[in-house]
Amino acid sequence: MPFQFKSLIVEPLQELGKQGKRIQPKAIFIDGLDECAGEDAQAEIIKIIASSVREGSTPFHWAIFSRAEPRIVFTFNQDTIASVTHLIELSISREVDGEIEMYLRGEFKNILEQRGFPHLQSSWPTDNIIETLVDAADGLFAHPAAVLRHVAYPPYSQFRERLQSVLDSLSGARKQKSTSPFSQLDSLYVYIMNQIPEHILLSAQFFLSYPLRRPSVDTRWYVSARCCMFRISECTFRDIYHHLHAVISYEPSFDPLSSLDPRIDLTRPYSDQGQWFYTDKSIIKHTADVHGTFRFYHKSFYDFLCDPTRSGAFCVTTPAIYRKIIDHFIQNHHHYASSYAIDSSSMYFLPLYSSLNLFVIPDLVPGPGIMNSSTALSWPHGIEFADSYLSLATFAILSLRLSCDDPYFCQLFRDVPFAILQRLADIDYRKSLIAMRMWWDFGKKSGVLVFDIFATAQTLSHTVVECFCTERFHELVPAAFLSVGFKYDYPK
Repeated sequence: MPFQFKSLIVEPLQELGKQGKRIQPKAIFIDGLDECAGEDAQAEIIKIIASSVREGSTPFHWAIFSRAEPRIVFTFNQDTIASVTHLIELSISREVDGEIEMYLRGEFKNILEQRGFPHLQSSWPTDNIIETLVDAADGLFAHPAAVLRHVAYPPYSQFRERLQSVLDSLSGARKQKSTSPFSQLDSLYVYIMNQIPEHILLSAQFFLSYPLRRPSVDTRWYVSARCCMFRISECTFRDIYHHLHAVISYEPSFDPLSSLDPRIDLTRPYSDQGQWFYTDKSIIKHTADVHGTFRFYHKSFYDFLCDPTRSGAFCVTTPAIYRKIIDHFIQNHHHYASSYAIDSSSMYFLPLYSSLNLFVIPDLVPGPGIMNSSTALSWPHGIEFADSYLSLATFAILSLRLSCDDPYFCQLFRDVPFAILQRLADIDYRKSLIAMRMWWDFGKKSGVLVFDIFATAQTLSHTVVECFCTERFHELVPAAFLSVGFKYDYPK
């Protein structure tokens, strides 16, 4: 990114200056920095701009608007950046009430016209209803947007009943005094979560909780990964989405396997396609997308889920939920491990010291009684290539999540009793290692997180070696590394 900034902005401006075409100072506005994908990218943007200001390499004055996310605040507070910035905290304003009212009226009009009820526009919704919704929005567009998605969802004949249910929940929320600027929004989210039937509520919390990292508005996650991780069936997922459609967006997949390399034999397993296969990284993307993707409509719902003072019983970051997630991870790891057997007859030629060497390296094959890969999956695709990938990838990811150098592990196991840690001794670590080796194949995999620091993983003949990236090594805190390592030094 620094190179792009220099070559696309700084150097062209310098060239114009040499030609006598000096650019006058201008204001550049960056809105929603927190919605840029990746905290590292957000911090880097701030550092690049601050460096440009210090060096005077551009004639720009920068105005950056963002939520006060911890990484962004930390970056702005660094001495070299704080010296060239001025921070202003903007409060939520009710000056947008007129725009929210216009938005509501326009969208309700669309709802009536799309359902063939244009004649109801003069009587529904009433001015009092619009006024109530504008007041409940409290200056936040996320509130009316969620209300409208909830009202507009099928069955279409129930749009008036849905709105009335929302209004009833708002009436109860107004009776509760709160100083939080998100009280009305939180009340709406509580109402939405309350619609989830009890028998799938825990599955919904699992689905929403993993991975527990802050999303951007454009962050999309594979549905297959979450459903396989927690053994959520297709019917259960669709039931969850039916009740959460106002706060999450689901994009189903339309035959992503059709765009794969024609050399792939879809009747054979993912790991049995030949060495050429692993050079095409798009294969993993298309295969993981077989059940579609989802995203949060607004980050406020994620914040709500992670804050027990806001979400109460629906919070996904409580010790009780963490222990249930751990229990599911261990159970599901046993489930996937039992679906495989170790085959030590595989032989590979690997480059070592500038020559090819023959190694006998174990692989995972279907266990006794396992006819195909779909047997292990809660939501199989039906094609062996896709199902074998989902099964192997899920097993490998579960192995990583139950590894003490994984940041998600540190988050889950931070305050659990030692008795739960002892259960990790029963995990089949040999199959776990083989699964990770087969998933990555022989070679390097960048972007791996080790103790929350980006690293590169190298798969070798009988192991997986992880190495911190040189430019990120300074971020490692030795004391924290050792404390975590000793704490989770469980039997192998």
